[in-house]
Amino acid sequence: MEHVPRLLSIILGAVALIAAVVGIRALMPGGDSTPDVQADRIPTLDKALPESTQQQHTGTVVFVRSKAEKRTLFLSLGGRSEAQVGEVAFGAAGKVTSTPVKEGQVVEAGALICGLDVEGAGAKVRQAEATTALKREAFTSAQTRFANGWVSEAWVKTARGEFEQAQAVLEVARNELNRMQAVAPFRGVLEKRVATPGQFVSLGTPCGTVVRLDPITFVGGASEKQATQILQDAAVRVRLSDGSEVRGVVTYVSRVADPRSRNFLIKVATPNPGNKIPVGRTAELKIDTGPGKAHRINPALLTTDDQGRIGVRYLDVGGVVSFAPAEIVDETAEGAWVTGLPDDAQLVAEGQEGIQPGMRVTPVIREEPAPAGGG
Repeated sequence: MEHVPRLLSIILGAVALIAAVVGIRALMPGGDSTPDVQADRIPTLDKALPESTQQQHTGTVVFVRSKAEKRTLFLSLGGRSEAQVGEVAFGAAGKVTSTPVKEGQVVEAGALICGLDVEGAGAKVRQAEATTALKREAFTSAQTRFANGWVSEAWVKTARGEFEQAQAVLEVARNELNRMQAVAPFRGVLEKRVATPGQFVSLGTPCGTVVRLDPITFVGGASEKQATQILQDAAVRVRLSDGSEVRGVVTYVSRVADPRSRNFLIKVATPNPGNKIPVGRTAELKIDTGPGKAHRINPALLTTDDQGRIGVRYLDVGGVVSFAPAEIVDETAEGAWVTGLPDDAQLVAEGQEGIQPGMRVTPVIREEPAPAGGG
């Protein structure tokens, strides 16, 4: 039973150690106190940061009041002109004998671009035409005789069969002749001719290239968000690099994004009388996306944030300057039209130097539009 006193000694020692620790902590200053936290120093959704955490702008900042207006909105894309290209090739083998069209010349659909020696094929067509004429006459005569009771119905059927066979032979002969003539697939301009008179060619040999320039097509790439705003047959203002402008319509909106750029292909067709707009011309495509609200502002008010986004600075709640990304939906002589702002906004017009979003300012509100170059 010697282990009982030993166990009792261990328990009493542990109790004494705990009492000593508690006593020492009680003697330490502030050891039993918890620091107070001021609730008004903690930012919440219903109040701004304490004033000590905001920078105060000391200069005067002028704001101009702007109200959104209803108007037609536009989406701007970069584009370039392209043309429909038609490759003209020979449908038969033979010797080139005719190249009546010069490069750069306007041709109509079906116009001869390159021709082969058609003497043999032409003779077959003439022979087939003569045979068809005779068989047609015989068939007509058989019908008349049958009506008068002079021949049997079998006689008429035989005449009809011979006439139809002659027509089939004529069609084959004409198709063979047509294959020896390389013609323009549509109205356009002969951009290039590669075949020359006297050259022997085989089936499928290229003759030349015809391009359609009227109407001409402008192509551009739209982001996923932009593509959802573009409708088929939407009106488009095409502004060329020299400042001139033509009108067009959206003819194609791709449903599959390019795997590299992730953009959706947009095509716009516009009249091009006289083929004045060449292939490869750059342009701005301003696509009508329908009615909406936008602010008309001085372009000088536009700025960028730390992320490189274009936008404007405006007066927010509590006299704090905020930044709003803005999308330019149109540009006119009166100013730039932008979206992305509240319907009623007060925009920084003067004193932007040294201002950053989040700063508290003493605003001066001006009702009239800001002058050009304000800042």
